[in-house]
Amino acid sequence: MKELFETTYKIIQEAHEAYKKAGNDEEGKQVARNNVQVALEKIQACGVEVWRLWQCYETARDRGNEHLDINEVVWDKDVKPLIEAMRTYGIEAFTFSSGWSSAVETAWLFKENGCTLEALVEINGISDKKHGYLFKVN
Repeated sequence: MKELFETTYKIIQEAHEAYKKAGNDEEGKQVARNNVQVALEKIQACGVEVWRLWQCYETARDRGNEHLDINEVVWDKDVKPLIEAMRTYGIEAFTFSSGWSSAVETAWLFKENGCTLEALVEINGISDKKHGYLFKVN
């Protein structure tokens, strides 16, 4: 389970390249689309928390970040299931860069659910650098 996200990411990147190389070959393009669909269905079958983490992971990797980045609102009730999913699927560290007004409270809940605040970090955003907390998942 530990490699699920990275393996899926590689499959999708390879499918994107195959799609580009297919050019006018509709059959080749369809094979690439099918490979993406199969990979994403495996993630979706793992549950809503894993799907949410996958989306954060894919975005972070696309931007060149080292760690999965959660940059949106996380409701209090969602913290524990997200952290449990991280443990199950081998996410050892993540960044939290949400700018919402309750972000500090959410960071506290990550701590209360067994994560350690390691540092304040700079990560790649959509078009520029942004700041966030780096957490280790214990």
